[in-house]
Amino acid sequence: MTVPFTFHASVANEAISKVSRLFNATLDDIFAELFQNARRAGASKIAVDQVDDPELGTVIRIIDDGPGLTDPKHLFMLGQSAWADQVTSSEDAAGMGFFALAGRYVRITVQQKDTDQSWVIIASPDSFSGEASISCSDGPVDHKGMTILISAKQGENFVPAANFAARYLPLGVVVDGTVADRSDFLADAEFIEDWNGIRIGIYPMLQNRFRNDMNVNFHGVTLYAKLPSLSQQFHRSYYVRLDVTHCTSLKLVLPARKEVVEDAFFDELRTHIRTLFFKRILVAGSHSLSFEAFTEAATLGVDLAPAVMMLRPFSPTHADTDCDQQLPLQMVDSDDILFDSNGGAIEEQNLAYALSSQRAPSTLFEPNSAFKGYAWYDQLACLCVKHYVFIGDDHTEIVLPEKQYETVERPVQLEIHCEIGSSEGVEDWQCETDRLIFGEDYVTLDEVDIAVTKCSKASSADLVDFLENALFCPSDDAEAGSYDQQRDWFRDETEDRIITLLQTSAEADINAVIRIVDRELYWLGGKSNSVTIRIENGRVEVVGLGAEHQAA
Repeated sequence: MTVPFTFHASVANEAISKVSRLFNATLDDIFAELFQNARRAGASKIAVDQVDDPELGTVIRIIDDGPGLTDPKHLFMLGQSAWADQVTSSEDAAGMGFFALAGRYVRITVQQKDTDQSWVIIASPDSFSGEASISCSDGPVDHKGMTILISAKQGENFVPAANFAARYLPLGVVVDGTVADRSDFLADAEFIEDWNGIRIGIYPMLQNRFRNDMNVNFHGVTLYAKLPSLSQQFHRSYYVRLDVTHCTSLKLVLPARKEVVEDAFFDELRTHIRTLFFKRILVAGSHSLSFEAFTEAATLGVDLAPAVMMLRPFSPTHADTDCDQQLPLQMVDSDDILFDSNGGAIEEQNLAYALSSQRAPSTLFEPNSAFKGYAWYDQLACLCVKHYVFIGDDHTEIVLPEKQYETVERPVQLEIHCEIGSSEGVEDWQCETDRLIFGEDYVTLDEVDIAVTKCSKASSADLVDFLENALFCPSDDAEAGSYDQQRDWFRDETEDRIITLLQTSAEADINAVIRIVDRELYWLGGKSNSVTIRIENGRVEVVGLGAEHQAA
C-alpha cells in the first residue's frame, strides 16, 4: 500500500538541452525578441547594422541605449524574468528573449546598471543548451546601453527582417543607417476605441483580405488571433484589429508568444468587439444582418430595427456555376414570392424559360435563409415546382422533377405545375412552355430526355443555348481538354441531337458534315473556288484545289 505523499511540479534538467526547439534562431524571431527586450528595459532607440568582427567574422550588431543589467546571469535563465513589476504584470514577460539566439555565436557588451562599468558576455551555440559555459568579464569603462554581436549566416539579409520588426515598435530603430518606417497599426480604421489598455480598430471588410492576416500588435510584435468579424448580406461587413498598449489581462502563449491565450478575459474582449460592431450598425441605420445576429445584438443591449426588406430577384443557376448571375437587389412587397428550388440547373432553367414568355403571379425572389425569423421574410409566400405535364396526341404524362421521360413523339403541349404556399394555405399555379428537359442534374446529354412541342418556333441554336445553360459543366481534368474545346464538343453533340429531334437523323448527319467542312476546310478553297469532296469505297477524292488529290 502506498503511503500518501505530496510533491511539487518541477523542470527536468534535460529540458534546457531542448531549448533550441523553442525558437528557430531566424532573424524574424531574433529581432522581435531583442527589440522587445530593449523596449521593456527602457531603451529609447535601437540601431542595427552588419560589421566584420576579428573573432566572430561577419556579425549583425544591435545597439540600444537602455540602462544596462544588474546581473548578466538573468539573460540566460530560461523562464526567469528580471523586469520591473509593472512590465511583468502588463506583459507577462517570461525571460525567454535571449534564447531566440540559440544556435548562434554571441558577444554582448552591456553597461552595469547605474555604474560606469560594463561586462562582456560570450556564448557559443552550445551555451544555450547548457552544454558549454558562458564567459563574463569586465568590459570597457563608460560603455552605455547594450551592444549585441550575433554571428550571421551566409546569405542572410538582415535589413527587411529588422524593418519588419520595427514597423509597429513604439520606439525608433535605425537599420543600416536609415531610420525604419513606423506605422500606426490601426491606420485607416473606421472607428477606434480604447478599452482596458487595448486600442480596438473597426474596419470595413474587404474582399481581398486574407482570413489569417496579423490582427494584433502586442507592443510591436504582430500576431494572428481568433477575433470576431461581422458579416451582412449586402451592407458593409466588419473586422477588427487590436493594438495592445498597456493591458494587464491579455496574455500570450509561452514561450514563442505568437498566440493569444484564450481565457475568460479574451472571451470578454470578443464579446465587447461584437457589441462595438452592432453599435456601428446602429449608427449606420439600415442593415442586412442575419436574424441570428440581429437577435444577438438585442442580447448585448443594442436594439436594432429589422433588416431592410431587400432580396435578389430569381435568376436561374447554370450547370456551369461560373456563369451564374446575381440580379440587382430590389425592395420586397408583402405579396412577392420566394422561389423555393428543390432541384438545380435543369429545374431552374426550365422554369426561367417558361417565365420569360409569361408572368408569375408576383415577382419571384431568391430565398435567403439568413433572414428566416424576420416577420417580413417569414410571411412571404413560397413557390416550388411540383411536376411537369407532357400532353401528347392521345395521352398525358405527369413527370416529377429530376425524373427522365423517354418521349416517342413531340408533345402538343408542355406545362410546369407549381405550388404556392403561404400562411393562408397552398394554391396551385401552372404555366405553359414549348420545351422541357427531363432528368437529373450534372449528367451527360445522353442521360436526359428533351421535349419540344410541335408548334414551337425555336431554332436549333435557341435549343442548344438552352441545353448548354442547363447541362454543360466543364471538367477540370487535365486530359479533358480546354474549356473552349469542351464547350465546342458539347454544343456540337447537342446540335446533332436537336436536329435529330426536330428533323431527322439524316439531316443531323448532313449538318455535322457541313459543320466540319465549314469549320476546318472552307478556308482552303477561298471565296471563289468550287471544291468537290467525294468519299466512296474507302477513298477520298478532292477536286477544285488546283490539282486533283486522292487519298486511301
